Amino acid sequence: MKFKSISIIDGRTGWNAKAIHFNSMLTLLVGASGVGKTKILNGIYALKQIASGLSYYGMEWKTEFEQNGRIYVWEGAFEAAKDIKQAYFEEKNEGYVVTREIITENGEELVNRNSQSIFYKGQELVKLDNTKSVVELLQKEPSVEPIYKGFQQCYDMDTSSSVRISPIVDVSRRNALSFMLIRSLRMFSPLERLFLLYENKLNEFDIICQKFQRIFPTVEKLDFTLVKVGDDKLLPLLRMKEKNVSIWIEQTGISSGMMRTLLQIITLVLANDGDVIMIDEFENGLGVNCINELADLIMEPEADLQVIMTSHHPYIINAIPVKDWIILTRNGSDVYVHTADELHIGEHSKHEAFMQLLQSPEYKTGLNRNR
Repeated sequence: MKFKSISIIDGRTGWNAKAIHFNSMLTLLVGASGVGKTKILNGIYALKQIASGLSYYGMEWKTEFEQNGRIYVWEGAFEAAKDIKQAYFEEKNEGYVVTREIITENGEELVNRNSQSIFYKGQELVKLDNTKSVVELLQKEPSVEPIYKGFQQCYDMDTSSSVRISPIVDVSRRNALSFMLIRSLRMFSPLERLFLLYENKLNEFDIICQKFQRIFPTVEKLDFTLVKVGDDKLLPLLRMKEKNVSIWIEQTGISSGMMRTLLQIITLVLANDGDVIMIDEFENGLGVNCINELADLIMEPEADLQVIMTSHHPYIINAIPVKDWIILTRNGSDVYVHTADELHIGEHSKHEAFMQLLQSPEYKTGLNRNR
């Protein structure tokens, strides 16, 4: 899947970002703090959740994307109450009604929906759940299934929960697994899948370790120990040995920067063609040595990925070509998008482009000057 553009309106707050266009491989969102970079990533992830059946009060969206060589446009809206203040604190367990939803495939209308009815390929359908998107409701239909599968390939590289390892990786499930199968086990955390590579003696485990050791040359070896949990479960725990140190470092003793780096390497090595990976503030918790190597992995991935990321770090911004920058500004609740060309940034060298960005009023203040 490859996003081409997205527009989002948050009915609770009025915040909106319209016609944000993405590059097919890498897009770097830059701008002052508070302009909406993280909100855009959250909006993309919200679309994945909507495609999986969740509802979002007052959200409106329109996105164009490519999947399996076809161009789709998906737009829609959920109900919004007149009293915004009351709705902001309102709990509604049954979900919010979809008031509008349209899907086109290569310019041809596939779905047209209002709050009362759904038309699929021109035919009105029986009553279906009015709080769920048609992508979820019609996911088994041949024309909608590629859309549903595409959104399942959107991932937020949030490493806060990725260190999870549970006894679900037990004796009965950890043996005789191929790389392709382990790669597809999205219900497992990156660390769990690393264990499966290790247990099955697959070459990709060594590849991940080698990439990690290039960043941390003092590390001699990574492996796992097994701790028995209950009668038939084994809990795998990562451990690390450093050169010239006899005592192994257990998982809880591995530094947060090292762990975050390892998890990002695992995610990138195990990525599939068509994955969309979102990374917010890529540099958080990483040393300069980690940032350089990981940035190279992101800019030259082994799979056909689309990466959409945010960063404030000089190395990241300076290393990524200006053609891949999206510069954001705000005017109240409205978010505006600029290219480097529009702000006359990067006409000569990369270094000059970075300095021009830092000195531009748009980056310093986050305010949109032209509206």
